Amino acid sequence: MAEKMKDLEAVLGDADERSRRGGEGGMVFQRWLTKFKRVAYDVEDVLDELDANELISKTQSKVNLCFSRNNQFLQRITMPHKMKKVTKKIDEIEKEGRRRLSLVPLEARGEGNRNNETFAANWNGHGMKTGMVGRGVEKEKIISLLLTSEEANKDISIIPVVRLGGIGKTTLAESVFADKRVGVFDISIWVNVSKQFDLHKIGSAILRSIMNSTINLDNCDLQFHLKKELSTRRYLIVLDDLWEEDGDNLERLKEMLQHGRKGSRIIVTTRNLRVVQQLRTGFLANERKIVPVPESDIIDLGVLEPGDCWELIKRRAFGPDDDHSGLEEIGKQIAAKCGGLPLVANALGQVMSDIKTAGAWEDIRDTKVDLGLREGHQKETLERLMLSYYYMKLEFKMCFTYLAAFPKGFVMDRNRLIQQWNALGYICPGYDGQRCINYLLGMSFLRIPGSASVSPSPLHLKAPPDLVMHDLVHDLASIIAADEFIDLDATKSTSWNKARYCRHAQLTNFKNDPKVFKYIPRKLRSLHFRDLGVLQLPKKAFSRSKYLRVLDLSGHSAKGQSAPRSVVLPSSINQLKLIRYIDATGLPIKSLPKHFHALQNMETLILSNSLLQTLPDSICRLNKLCYLDLSFSSSLSKLPAPLGELSQLFFLNLSGCCTLQELPESICKLKCLHHLDMSGCCGLQKLPDEFGSLLKLSFLNLSSCSKLTKLPDNVSFPCLEHLNLSSCHELENLPTDFGHIRKLEFLNLSGCYKVSMLPGSFCQLSHLKYLDLSDCHNLEELPECFDHLCELQYLNLTNCPKIQQLPESLCKLFKLR
Repeated sequence: MAEKMKDLEAVLGDADERSRRGGEGGMVFQRWLTKFKRVAYDVEDVLDELDANELISKTQSKVNLCFSRNNQFLQRITMPHKMKKVTKKIDEIEKEGRRRLSLVPLEARGEGNRNNETFAANWNGHGMKTGMVGRGVEKEKIISLLLTSEEANKDISIIPVVRLGGIGKTTLAESVFADKRVGVFDISIWVNVSKQFDLHKIGSAILRSIMNSTINLDNCDLQFHLKKELSTRRYLIVLDDLWEEDGDNLERLKEMLQHGRKGSRIIVTTRNLRVVQQLRTGFLANERKIVPVPESDIIDLGVLEPGDCWELIKRRAFGPDDDHSGLEEIGKQIAAKCGGLPLVANALGQVMSDIKTAGAWEDIRDTKVDLGLREGHQKETLERLMLSYYYMKLEFKMCFTYLAAFPKGFVMDRNRLIQQWNALGYICPGYDGQRCINYLLGMSFLRIPGSASVSPSPLHLKAPPDLVMHDLVHDLASIIAADEFIDLDATKSTSWNKARYCRHAQLTNFKNDPKVFKYIPRKLRSLHFRDLGVLQLPKKAFSRSKYLRVLDLSGHSAKGQSAPRSVVLPSSINQLKLIRYIDATGLPIKSLPKHFHALQNMETLILSNSLLQTLPDSICRLNKLCYLDLSFSSSLSKLPAPLGELSQLFFLNLSGCCTLQELPESICKLKCLHHLDMSGCCGLQKLPDEFGSLLKLSFLNLSSCSKLTKLPDNVSFPCLEHLNLSSCHELENLPTDFGHIRKLEFLNLSGCYKVSMLPGSFCQLSHLKYLDLSDCHNLEELPECFDHLCELQYLNLTNCPKIQQLPESLCKLFKLR
């Protein structure tokens, strides 16, 4: 069965290319691709079920198996029937593809396999630096309005940036936000609003930016803290993608923001002129307490000229030394198809960078797309975007369409997104995830919120974790994934059975009604709970969902309701033998179900903000577990002794586990561990003696481990690049062999009050780029050999009163810069 599918996959690229023809001819191949996808899902389900049965048979006793749903005798009866049925489907689709449609491997057509081409990511870790084209006048106008002196304009002003989606409103606002000239404001804050207007979320996001911490406040506390924090500051706030038209809601928004110092400014990006008009009215506007700029100063963006679109395409498609003379004329013709929208130009430029031949570009130029949508500008924009989707790398198409499973404006954590792609089998673990993120960033199908504002300092050696999707791009993904994704409204559950082919779903309006789970489609592979209120799951909640790979329970919210003392994960969760990803963030779980270790395919387990006091030793029998997040489980006092048996674990987050006092010695046996976060483990007093021997650890955060007195001797950490020891107030000194951490690039020792000296080996850290020694009150001197740190870019010595002079080698080093 697997071999037959490989043969079919060989002709997949041919079907994908021929589906772009448009019209009835292209639709024939589109229908074949849809059939192929459904068969591929069924084949994968059968093969995964076989693998899961074997894993379970190895980990459970014969007695337990006999009385469980995994009884091997029953499996031997049912599995052959399933295999026979699926094999018949394979034969039928193969016959249709090869005989009736004459599909052949791309190599047989002499065109090569584009999937093997080299991919050069545009992502450099500090946001997309593609620049802005054709908006210089608008940018200068906004900056002029922002910098009007307080004496000349004493009101808090709103500056609206308005026009249709995809035209570059956010990019323009980001460019202004990042401009050094607007550094005159006391604070600058970026908030993604999007279609779901939630005043509480907007206020919380503003406070998080000011206080640099996670907060959970009710509406009364929120108003109090906003007034307190804003009243003494001249602020710049960007409200990106505001849709709300209701005048009362917008008046409440202005009330929340009226407390800034005079001269504060609010930039609003919106595609709706009615929103702008509503912002210009109301009590606060008429009282001149918070008013917008005059109508003549509204920033109304027009479409770009074709030449500007070509400039954007060139920046994506070519390197600085590439010769593009032979492709320029075709490229300009493609640029004319962009409709003046930067979003379309960026997306096409990215796919054109992968196929830089005249024939391929002519194919893009001549391809016509008809989605059968109603007339209107959105129709034209979506069809232009669909053209870029057609030419997207084949291996990333399923990753992109899966993004329809998230609501519009949803802020995605890149690590969790990659783990979900892994769980669904869309990418190769450990490699293709970041590569796909880079690719979608390059197409502008994903973006980093306020990415242009990210500082280029070495503080940001690690890529920012958050991602959002443009609303129009979300519409595109939803159209493409229409037959696979369903929004399950629990109040209309009786109509769900129509979604027999759906593989991904989000569940909304769940009122703890157990009947809902009877109607959930059986073939679902991912299920996301969204804004569900207080969550209580019935025992048999997942008894019908045996094909689930991804279960996201993190979308609950207890806002406005009394939170339960604890939530029990239903025993039916143990029947999800194909499950690979569970996210139960924020659920007050005190313990895991008995036999939870039966989930032998589990790869990602997220239990952050739980009420867990301990984990059962049996969890260490999850042999495939590679990502474990227990952050902010403040009751967690100890970890299981055999933790080192998790041989595949590469990510472990224990941040905020404030009652955790020690780590098991076996943690030193985690030979695959790359990322370990123990920030805020304020009860931790010591580390295991062999802790320094973690061979693959590249990221270690021990910040605010305020009782930690020393690091183990014999630290080697041959792969460690990032080490944060900030606010380890009781840490006395670094080990003498600290310089053996040869790959270290980032080191933060700020607030290590008792550190009096750096070891002599310190200057062996030849790759160190970032060093923060601020508030090291007891540090007396720096080593003389500082010039050996030849890659050092950032050094902070603020508030180190005992350092009387800098070593000459340090002065020489920075003089060279």
